[in-house]
This record gives sequence, structure tokens and C-alpha cells, in this order.
Amino acid sequence: MKERGYLAYIEDMIEAIDKIIRYLETVNGLKGFLGNEMVIDAVTRNYEIIGEAANQIPKAIKDKHPEVPWRQMYGLRNFAAHEYHTIDPQILWEIAEDHLLENKIQLEEVLEKERDKER
Repeated sequence: MKERGYLAYIEDMIEAIDKIIRYLETVNGLKGFLGNEMVIDAVTRNYEIIGEAANQIPKAIKDKHPEVPWRQMYGLRNFAAHEYHTIDPQILWEIAEDHLLENKIQLEEVLEKERDKER
């Protein structure tokens, strides 16, 4: 299997955030989210993707861009994967409401800076 570069993982993270945002737009607020098991599952899966991709980013890049909550992203992935039976969907909703757009902007900026550096 061909090894992927870290920029591809950042792209994966942005794509997963976009999916979460799209999925959440299909429900009517928190109550609609809590009542829709398929959307909860889809959102959870994409948080796992974000976290796994964050874990693949080299330490030097993480250190260069400390504004991105790399560790927290991976921590949420671990929680969703290993403590799936105790995950509170309301927390997933709150993370999306409070952080996802900001995280997307941060990741897009990292992607742009790192792409420029490689040119």
C-alpha cells in the first residue's frame, strides 16, 4: 500500500468536518439529532476519521500549528472507538456547534501554508 503524505490526512479531516456539518443540517436541532440514530452513527464515524487522521500528522507539523487541537481530536477518536457504549451524542452535537467550523478554518489554513511551503 502506498504511503500517504500528511497533506492528504489534513484533506481527510476537512472532508470529514464537511460531512458532519452536512449530516447535522438534515436534522432539526439537538432534539432531531438525538432522535436520529443513523445521523449519530455517521457523525461519530466522521469524528473517528478526524481523530485517526490527526494522529497521522507529523509531530513537527503539529508543533508548528498548535492552534489546531490535534490531541483532543485524537482523544475523541479513541473515546468513540473504545468507549462507544458510553458516548453521549449531545457531546458530539456540542463539539460540532462550538468547534467544528473553527477547526475547519484552522485546518484549511494549515493546508494552505504547508502546500505553499512545498511549492
